[in-house]
Amino acid sequence: MRHVIAVADRMNRWIFNLIAVIFGLISLLTIFQVFARYILRNPLVWSEELSRYLMIWIVFLGTAIALRKGLLISVEVIQQLVPKMVKKVLEVITVLVNLVLLFILIKYGFGIMANLVGQSTGAMDIPVAWTYAAIPVGAILAFLNSIVVLIEIFTEKGEEKNGGDLIL
Repeated sequence: MRHVIAVADRMNRWIFNLIAVIFGLISLLTIFQVFARYILRNPLVWSEELSRYLMIWIVFLGTAIALRKGLLISVEVIQQLVPKMVKKVLEVITVLVNLVLLFILIKYGFGIMANLVGQSTGAMDIPVAWTYAAIPVGAILAFLNSIVVLIEIFTEKGEEKNGGDLIL
């Protein structure tokens, strides 16, 4: 099981680095857009659209990492008031519900993509399905990370790790 966790952590490092690169690209693109608009007086017509689509990807990729690190918003009052065994059962139930919801998101995400085949974006003329691919891709990554969280709950590693640790 440690091998599965190690593979997931390596995958999350790659995703985290990809998110950082995308953020950098959005920043550079925005700075260049301002320069082109106000200095060159020739605005880029596609930069806002690309930034928007990249932000969508950041959200779905980042959700998968946040899920793994325990950084998603949750109500933990009940978990802190109950005994350790009940807390573990509640954690398992939460992860199982997440898995069901992520499976639904994967299924319908692919359905949305299938419905958008043939449509393209306004400014860049790329397939709209590429943007919507963020939904099933992010949900698949979150699904895999949920399985790792479930493994950690049963292997007691979850008690050793710091929930708010941002180090990847």
